[in-house]
Amino acid sequence: MARTRIQQLDYLKGIFILLMVTFHLQLIELTYPVLCRAVYTFHMSAFLIISGYLANVEKPAPAFGKSLLRLVIPYLLFEALYILIQYFVGSSLGTHNAITQLSISDFFYRLATLPTGPYWYIHTLIICAVVYWLVFRLLKLKGISGLAIAGLILFGLSIIIEGLYWSNIIYFLIGMAIFRSGNKLLSVISPSWFALLPLVVLFWFPENYDNGCLAGIAITVLVMSLLLAIYPHCPEIIRRTLTYLGRNSLAIVIFSPIFTIVTKKFAPLFSFDPTAGCFFLIAMTFVIGGCLVCAWLSDKMNLSRFIFMKEQFYSPYSLDKQD
Repeated sequence: MARTRIQQLDYLKGIFILLMVTFHLQLIELTYPVLCRAVYTFHMSAFLIISGYLANVEKPAPAFGKSLLRLVIPYLLFEALYILIQYFVGSSLGTHNAITQLSISDFFYRLATLPTGPYWYIHTLIICAVVYWLVFRLLKLKGISGLAIAGLILFGLSIIIEGLYWSNIIYFLIGMAIFRSGNKLLSVISPSWFALLPLVVLFWFPENYDNGCLAGIAITVLVMSLLLAIYPHCPEIIRRTLTYLGRNSLAIVIFSPIFTIVTKKFAPLFSFDPTAGCFFLIAMTFVIGGCLVCAWLSDKMNLSRFIFMKEQFYSPYSLDKQD
């Protein structure tokens, strides 16, 4: 049975996906390196907490397999395309992760174990979801024992698979643990303005900018708590826009590398602005708009049923008033 969408979680995803795109813009990353490190501490970590909480493993094998293909097919297709782009034109575009040598075996190794760009998130999500389903649905383990076995399996896989990091898995497990406990995510990570003070203290020390340490976990949870406190005070149009982007966050993850690569070409045109503010506005409009148009076109051209295993991949802007 499909779960009811939680507006606050879509709102959080909307904010975090904007941060992901922002700091995948090379000019922004180079202009604000400290801010980039700070944001990288929590934005995708929070995404993984939400993903672990929302992961639905209460499905028989055929239904779970179909939902998994909705991630596997676009991952394989777009990660393969991204690898080839980085190999053929990465150097000419000046990308920091350009691939200079690529054999057939290297190609398949990268595809299976070493994803590049934001596709590592989908790669991690696929592996975590499979282990989650195997432990709780197939082996029928429950409670702490199930969480412990899933954690041990994923820890072992993080040692074997080069592009799978334990520091990311932890956050999926946190979301998973909250759901298995029977609590609501918004009750465990509740809205609080008091989160601001410890956040200021934690962000004051750059050594805390590491999502794999306890300070990084605290930062992630506190940022979510503070943003949830802000949610009811946001102007309605901002809330609607952020939840709209949150509903389309997977489309932005999938399509954004195509557009962020292009922004490297026109970034030099904004050398007159040391703050990179003008570049940011133009580039974000270009990238986010391009991603949403691609998602909409995939529906209109009936490609979504083949690539995303859905009749409708794009989620339209809602004019309904939100609570």
